[in-house]
Amino acid sequence: MAVPRILDSLRRAATEAGGALLGRLQHVRLPGVGQSSSADDPETAARRWRAVTVLRSPEQIGTGADLPAPLAALGDRVEVRVTPAPGDRGAELAARYRDLPSDDDLRALRSALREAKQLIEVGEVLRVDPAPHGTRKATPQGAVLEGATARAGGEGVL
Repeated sequence: MAVPRILDSLRRAATEAGGALLGRLQHVRLPGVGQSSSADDPETAARRWRAVTVLRSPEQIGTGADLPAPLAALGDRVEVRVTPAPGDRGAELAARYRDLPSDDDLRALRSALREAKQLIEVGEVLRVDPAPHGTRKATPQGAVLEGATARAGGEGVL
């Protein structure tokens, strides 16, 4: 009887220790930097490349004056690179600011990369709003959903 209880206690302790370790190893959100490794200092994390995988060959993606409009709008403030994606899965379109970006700059870059991906793959930027079935009813849950939808446009995550 005592052995099963001991094994249960050991299993519970191992599960808690593993969960705590994974919690420390996972990425954290750094204010002003976005999703980044906890080992990166904020300036290093802000300067890293942001990338999307595009289902086209690297030759089919513009790199200079023929960049998709959302990235071209950022001008000379960003560096852009196009490389083959791992596993022959298209191309990796990456960009980063030449100087230290602000929070708004990072949101604009992430949004521009997502929109460029959509333009290259589909030919248009897909929009959620306005909802084709009409407006949402004014409820507390509707207000939360509207706020989350508005925030997701800049960060790309809810």
